[in-house]
Amino acid sequence: MRFSSKTRGYAMLTTALRSILSSVVLSFLVTGCAALPEAYPPPANPFLVGAPSLEEAKSLPPIKVGLVWLKPLNADAPPDAAQRALAEKITSQFPAGKRLEIVGSVTVSAADGDTLAGLRKASAPLKVQQVLVVMPKGTEVISPAWLQYGRNGSAVGTRTDSYFTVSLVALDLTTGKSLFSAVANGEARLLAADYEDARPWYPRISPGRSSAFIYPDKAVFPPGEVRAIALEDAVKGLIYKLDLALGS
Repeated sequence: MRFSSKTRGYAMLTTALRSILSSVVLSFLVTGCAALPEAYPPPANPFLVGAPSLEEAKSLPPIKVGLVWLKPLNADAPPDAAQRALAEKITSQFPAGKRLEIVGSVTVSAADGDTLAGLRKASAPLKVQQVLVVMPKGTEVISPAWLQYGRNGSAVGTRTDSYFTVSLVALDLTTGKSLFSAVANGEARLLAADYEDARPWYPRISPGRSSAFIYPDKAVFPPGEVRAIALEDAVKGLIYKLDLALGS
Protein backbone atom coordinates (compact mmCIF):
# COMPACT_ATOMS: atom_id res chain seq x y z
CA MET A 1 0.00 0.00 0.00
CA ARG A 2 2.85 2.34 0.86
CA PHE A 3 4.55 1.41 -2.40
CA SER A 4 1.33 2.19 -4.26
CA SER A 5 1.11 5.60 -2.62
CA LYS A 6 4.73 6.37 -3.49
CA THR A 7 4.11 5.24 -7.04
CA ARG A 8 1.08 7.48 -7.31
CA GLY A 9 3.04 10.35 -5.84
CA TYR A 10 5.87 9.79 -8.29
CA ALA A 11 3.41 9.64 -11.17
CA MET A 12 1.78 12.88 -10.06
CA LEU A 13 5.18 14.55 -9.77
CA THR A 14 6.16 13.30 -13.22
CA THR A 15 2.91 14.60 -14.69
CA ALA A 16 3.43 17.96 -13.03
CA LEU A 17 7.00 18.19 -14.35
CA ARG A 18 5.84 17.28 -17.84
CA SER A 19 3.16 19.93 -17.62
CA ILE A 20 5.69 22.53 -16.52
CA LEU A 21 8.12 21.55 -19.26
CA SER A 22 5.36 21.61 -21.88
CA SER A 23 4.32 25.05 -20.68
CA VAL A 24 7.89 26.26 -20.90
CA VAL A 25 8.26 24.87 -24.43
CA LEU A 26 4.89 26.30 -25.46
CA SER A 27 5.78 29.66 -23.95
CA PHE A 28 9.09 29.65 -25.79
CA LEU A 29 7.49 28.76 -29.11
CA VAL A 30 4.62 31.23 -28.82
CA THR A 31 6.84 34.01 -27.47
CA GLY A 32 9.39 33.41 -30.18
CA CYS A 33 6.73 33.66 -32.87
CA ALA A 34 5.06 36.70 -31.32
CA ALA A 35 8.37 38.52 -31.20
CA LEU A 36 9.00 38.15 -34.94
CA PRO A 37 9.07 41.62 -36.48
CA GLU A 38 7.33 42.60 -39.68
CA ALA A 39 9.95 42.22 -42.36
CA TYR A 40 8.67 44.03 -45.44
CA PRO A 41 11.60 44.39 -47.83
CA PRO A 42 12.37 47.78 -49.38
CA PRO A 43 10.88 48.48 -52.84
CA ALA A 44 13.00 47.11 -55.69
CA ASN A 45 11.56 49.00 -58.65
CA PRO A 46 14.55 50.49 -60.52
CA PHE A 47 12.49 53.53 -61.63
CA LEU A 48 11.09 54.47 -58.22
CA VAL A 49 13.72 57.03 -57.21
CA GLY A 50 12.35 60.54 -57.78
CA ALA A 51 8.97 59.32 -59.03
CA PRO A 52 5.96 61.47 -57.96
CA SER A 53 3.48 59.98 -55.52
CA LEU A 54 0.10 58.61 -56.54
CA GLU A 55 -1.47 61.90 -55.46
CA GLU A 56 0.02 63.43 -58.59
CA ALA A 57 -2.03 61.06 -60.72
CA LYS A 58 -5.33 62.55 -59.59
CA SER A 59 -4.70 65.65 -61.72
CA LEU A 60 -3.77 63.69 -64.86
CA PRO A 61 -6.16 63.32 -67.81
CA PRO A 62 -7.35 59.78 -68.65
CA ILE A 63 -4.45 57.67 -69.84
CA LYS A 64 -4.04 54.40 -71.72
CA VAL A 65 -1.07 52.31 -70.61
CA GLY A 66 0.49 48.88 -70.81
CA LEU A 67 1.75 46.95 -67.80
CA VAL A 68 5.28 45.55 -67.61
CA TRP A 69 5.83 43.15 -64.72
CA LEU A 70 9.48 42.74 -63.74
CA LYS A 71 10.14 39.28 -62.29
CA PRO A 72 12.73 39.27 -59.50
CA LEU A 73 15.57 36.80 -59.89
CA ASN A 74 15.93 35.37 -56.40
CA ALA A 75 14.85 32.42 -54.28
CA ASP A 76 12.01 34.35 -52.63
CA ALA A 77 10.15 34.92 -55.91
CA PRO A 78 6.86 33.04 -56.44
CA PRO A 79 6.47 30.78 -59.49
CA ASP A 80 6.37 32.53 -62.86
CA ALA A 81 2.80 31.38 -63.49
CA ALA A 82 1.63 33.06 -60.27
CA GLN A 83 3.34 36.31 -61.25
CA ARG A 84 1.80 36.27 -64.72
CA ALA A 85 -1.64 35.68 -63.24
CA LEU A 86 -1.27 38.66 -60.92
CA ALA A 87 -0.12 40.92 -63.76
CA GLU A 88 -3.25 39.90 -65.65
CA LYS A 89 -5.36 40.48 -62.55
CA ILE A 90 -4.19 44.10 -62.33
CA THR A 91 -4.87 44.55 -66.04
CA SER A 92 -8.40 43.18 -65.79
CA GLN A 93 -9.32 45.69 -63.08
CA PHE A 94 -8.74 48.68 -65.38
CA PRO A 95 -10.63 48.13 -68.66
CA ALA A 96 -11.69 50.72 -71.22
CA GLY A 97 -13.93 53.39 -69.68
CA LYS A 98 -11.84 54.06 -66.60
CA ARG A 99 -9.49 57.03 -66.27
CA LEU A 100 -6.66 54.51 -66.14
CA GLU A 101 -7.01 51.96 -68.93
CA ILE A 102 -4.53 49.06 -69.05
CA VAL A 103 -4.58 47.55 -72.53
CA GLY A 104 -2.42 44.51 -71.77
CA SER A 105 0.51 43.15 -69.82
CA VAL A 106 3.85 41.45 -70.34
CA THR A 107 6.17 39.79 -67.83
CA VAL A 108 9.93 39.91 -68.24
CA SER A 109 12.90 39.27 -66.00
CA ALA A 110 14.10 42.25 -63.99
CA ALA A 111 17.39 42.20 -65.88
CA ASP A 112 15.56 42.69 -69.20
CA GLY A 113 13.42 45.59 -68.03
CA ASP A 114 15.55 47.66 -65.71
CA THR A 115 16.41 50.24 -68.40
CA LEU A 116 14.27 52.50 -70.57
CA ALA A 117 15.52 50.70 -73.68
CA GLY A 118 14.59 47.36 -72.14
CA LEU A 119 11.10 48.62 -71.31
CA ARG A 120 10.56 49.90 -74.85
CA LYS A 121 11.50 46.51 -76.24
CA ALA A 122 9.42 44.53 -73.73
CA SER A 123 6.30 46.67 -74.19
CA ALA A 124 6.50 46.92 -78.00
CA PRO A 125 3.69 44.34 -78.53
CA LEU A 126 1.35 46.52 -76.44
CA LYS A 127 1.76 49.57 -78.75
CA VAL A 128 1.51 52.20 -76.01
CA GLN A 129 3.39 55.38 -75.09
CA GLN A 130 3.11 54.94 -71.30
CA VAL A 131 3.62 51.87 -69.14
CA LEU A 132 3.13 50.83 -65.55
CA VAL A 133 6.31 49.15 -64.36
CA VAL A 134 5.51 46.76 -61.52
CA MET A 135 8.12 44.88 -59.51
CA PRO A 136 7.70 42.74 -56.38
CA LYS A 137 10.29 41.96 -53.75
CA GLY A 138 9.83 39.35 -51.04
CA THR A 139 11.41 37.78 -48.00
CA GLU A 140 10.57 34.91 -45.64
CA VAL A 141 11.03 34.25 -41.94
CA ILE A 142 10.83 30.64 -40.69
CA SER A 143 10.38 29.81 -36.99
CA PRO A 144 9.13 26.97 -34.74
CA ALA A 145 5.46 27.03 -33.72
CA TRP A 146 3.09 25.19 -31.40
CA LEU A 147 0.00 24.30 -33.39
CA GLN A 148 -3.41 23.83 -31.78
CA TYR A 149 -6.55 22.47 -33.42
CA GLY A 150 -9.95 21.31 -32.26
CA ARG A 151 -10.48 21.05 -28.50
CA ASN A 152 -7.40 19.16 -27.43
CA GLY A 153 -5.26 18.68 -30.53
CA SER A 154 -1.74 20.08 -30.66
CA ALA A 155 1.48 19.53 -32.56
CA VAL A 156 4.95 20.94 -32.91
CA GLY A 157 5.31 22.60 -36.27
CA THR A 158 6.85 25.33 -38.36
CA ARG A 159 5.59 28.83 -39.08
CA THR A 160 6.64 30.50 -42.32
CA ASP A 161 5.94 34.22 -42.65
CA SER A 162 6.21 35.61 -46.16
CA TYR A 163 6.37 39.37 -46.76
CA PHE A 164 6.13 41.22 -50.06
CA THR A 165 6.50 44.79 -51.22
CA VAL A 166 5.13 45.65 -54.66
CA SER A 167 6.20 48.94 -56.22
CA LEU A 168 4.71 50.55 -59.32
CA VAL A 169 5.98 53.44 -61.45
CA ALA A 170 4.14 54.95 -64.43
CA LEU A 171 6.61 55.94 -67.15
CA ASP A 172 6.45 57.80 -70.44
CA LEU A 173 8.42 55.66 -72.89
CA THR A 174 9.32 58.60 -75.13
CA THR A 175 10.77 60.96 -72.54
CA GLY A 176 11.53 58.52 -69.73
CA LYS A 177 9.66 60.80 -67.33
CA SER A 178 7.92 59.15 -64.36
CA LEU A 179 4.26 60.17 -63.98
CA PHE A 180 3.36 58.66 -60.61
CA SER A 181 4.21 55.79 -58.28
CA ALA A 182 2.64 53.56 -55.65
CA VAL A 183 3.83 50.99 -53.12
CA ALA A 184 1.81 48.27 -51.36
CA ASN A 185 2.67 45.55 -48.85
CA GLY A 186 1.32 42.04 -48.40
CA GLU A 187 1.96 39.08 -46.15
CA ALA A 188 0.96 35.47 -45.61
CA ARG A 189 1.66 32.81 -43.01
CA LEU A 190 2.03 29.07 -43.48
CA LEU A 191 1.52 26.80 -40.46
CA ALA A 192 2.49 23.16 -40.92
CA ALA A 193 3.16 20.25 -38.57
CA ASP A 194 6.71 18.89 -38.52
CA TYR A 195 5.54 15.34 -39.25
CA GLU A 196 3.53 14.05 -42.16
CA ASP A 197 0.39 12.63 -40.57
CA ALA A 198 -1.07 15.05 -38.03
CA ARG A 199 -4.72 14.56 -38.93
CA PRO A 200 -7.14 16.20 -38.34
CA TRP A 201 -4.56 19.00 -38.59
CA TYR A 202 -3.62 20.10 -42.10
CA PRO A 203 -1.26 22.87 -43.17
CA ARG A 204 -2.95 26.18 -43.80
CA ILE A 205 -2.05 29.53 -45.31
CA SER A 206 -3.50 32.80 -44.03
CA PRO A 207 -3.03 35.99 -46.07
CA GLY A 208 -2.89 39.34 -44.33
CA ARG A 209 -3.33 39.68 -40.60
CA SER A 210 -6.99 38.96 -39.97
CA SER A 211 -8.46 36.92 -42.82
CA ALA A 212 -8.28 33.13 -43.00
CA PHE A 213 -7.47 31.19 -46.14
CA ILE A 214 -7.45 27.46 -45.41
CA TYR A 215 -6.58 24.55 -47.68
CA PRO A 216 -8.34 21.49 -46.18
CA ASP A 217 -7.18 17.91 -46.66
CA LYS A 218 -3.85 18.89 -48.11
CA ALA A 219 -0.60 17.66 -46.60
CA VAL A 220 1.86 19.62 -48.72
CA PHE A 221 1.98 22.77 -50.85
CA PRO A 222 3.79 23.38 -54.14
CA PRO A 223 7.09 25.28 -53.70
CA GLY A 224 6.51 29.00 -53.38
CA GLU A 225 2.76 28.82 -52.76
CA VAL A 226 2.89 30.78 -49.50
CA ARG A 227 4.87 33.46 -51.36
CA ALA A 228 2.22 33.57 -54.07
CA ILE A 229 -0.47 34.21 -51.45
CA ALA A 230 1.59 36.99 -49.83
CA LEU A 231 2.23 38.58 -53.22
CA GLU A 232 -1.46 38.40 -54.09
CA ASP A 233 -2.22 40.18 -50.80
CA ALA A 234 0.16 42.99 -51.82
CA VAL A 235 -1.30 43.20 -55.34
CA LYS A 236 -4.81 43.59 -53.91
CA GLY A 237 -3.54 46.57 -51.93
CA LEU A 238 -1.96 48.04 -55.04
CA ILE A 239 -5.17 47.64 -57.05
CA TYR A 240 -7.11 49.36 -54.27
CA LYS A 241 -4.74 52.36 -54.29
CA LEU A 242 -4.83 52.67 -58.08
CA ASP A 243 -8.60 52.38 -58.21
CA LEU A 244 -8.99 55.02 -55.50
CA ALA A 245 -6.87 57.48 -57.45
CA LEU A 246 -7.68 56.62 -61.09
CA GLY A 247 -10.49 54.10 -61.21
CA SER A 248 -13.49 56.34 -61.78
